[in-house]
Amino acid sequence: MKTKQWICGLSLALLAATTQMACQSKTEQKSEEVREEYKDVVEEQQEGDTSDVREEQAELDSARQDYRELAKDSTRKE
Repeated sequence: MKTKQWICGLSLALLAATTQMACQSKTEQKSEEVREEYKDVVEEQQEGDTSDVREEQAELDSARQDYRELAKDSTRKE
């Protein structure tokens, strides 16, 4: 009986650890996306085409909003 409880407890701990790491991975991916979009905005600003800057800025704003929502959701679940 104790062996069964030990295995069950160990399995739950492993599941909890992998779930937590998966959540962190999603936020890390979103933060990387925000960094890439920011680099695109800077590049377009250097080129000087305002229509492209606006488009890239809109994508950056969208990526930032997605990151904020994901970060807020991940803190609520803990």
